Amino acid sequence: MTLEEFLASKTPEFREKVKKEHSQMVLQHAISRLRYEQNLTQEEVARKLQLSQSAVSKIERNALDVKLSDLVRYVNILGGKLSLQVDLPSGEKIVVALANFEHSDDC
Repeated sequence: MTLEEFLASKTPEFREKVKKEHSQMVLQHAISRLRYEQNLTQEEVARKLQLSQSAVSKIERNALDVKLSDLVRYVNILGGKLSLQVDLPSGEKIVVALANFEHSDDC
């Protein structure tokens, strides 16, 4: 049985949960790879971000549930570039570069 066949036999709720977990794992891998390619430890990244090592670990573990501004700072400090793609119902895609995104309490 293939993965597609297995998922097809499951409920829509189960398939949605698997899809979300897959997205989380892909993002975790990308973030960890970015740090790995820079040959940095979580503690070194934490110093650069002026955060605790546990906060960096949380970003890497739960990237889908952290504040967007924290994720942008993390990626930027490691030399990466983060963008956001919005898929409109019309099929149009809008991509927004977040390299210069800064959190504002006014929003």
